[in-house]
Amino acid sequence: MASASTAPERKNKVTQFPPRRGGVKAHIFKSIAKTVASAASKAREAMAKNKGEGSDGKSSSSGTSTPPQSGYGSEGNGHMS
Repeated sequence: MASASTAPERKNKVTQFPPRRGGVKAHIFKSIAKTVASAASKAREAMAKNKGEGSDGKSSSSGTSTPPQSGYGSEGNGHMS
């Protein structure tokens, strides 16, 4: 009579323990930081395209701009009567 084993074989089974204290939070925060950094990088690239900047970070347009004029008629005259 052959002896039949009723216990399951455990040769290849790997036991996983729960993560160490704070491990889950660390994983979550790393994931969030990676996502934020990626979004910031994409936003910076999009802004550079909108401003017409080249790869060196300098603006491609030249010239000076004048400030807009005020709607007030008595600019510089601070008299109140």
